[in-house]
Formats: sequence, structure tokens, C-alpha cells
Amino acid sequence: MRRSRDEIIGDILEAIDNNINRISSIMKNVNLGASLAKKYLSMLESEGLIQDVNGEYKLTDKGRKILQQMRNLRKLQLELATVIYEIRKELVNNEK
Repeated sequence: MRRSRDEIIGDILEAIDNNINRISSIMKNVNLGASLAKKYLSMLESEGLIQDVNGEYKLTDKGRKILQQMRNLRKLQLELATVIYEIRKELVNNEK
């Protein structure tokens, strides 16, 4: 299954937050090729979400805020999927 742009960004920010902060480690952890990893890292840096400090990427305060919002969104998506599953299960049981 193909990841969305936002999922890739979230994965990169998560990796950096977990001290996976060199480009080769990010590529491996996030499963990106070199050109795509460089593209995303450059974009995140230009948006002020990360910064390159002596060859290692670090989250900025803005990047931390965005990461926390993405975590909250992922949590809500999981909760919603659980509710939908329970509703469908109940509907199937009511049809029997």
C-alpha cells in the first residue's frame, strides 16, 4: 500500500524525534530512496520543521508541534476506525 505525503512526513518527523537523525538512517527507517529522502528533508527544513545541525537533523519547536498534531490525528483516526468496526459488527449481528 502506498503511503501518502503526510504519512511520509509524519514518519520522518517521528524518526528524527527518536534520534534517527542522519540521512542514511532516516532513509532506512522510513523506507525512502536517497532522492526522495533528500527532497522531503529539504522541504521540511525550508518549512522550518527541522534543522540540520552538523549533519544531523533535529526537530524545531514548530516541528515538534506539527508532530504532536499528527500523533493526535493518527490517534483520532484509529479511534474512528474502531468505532466504525464496532458499528458494522453490531449491524451484522442485528441482521441475524
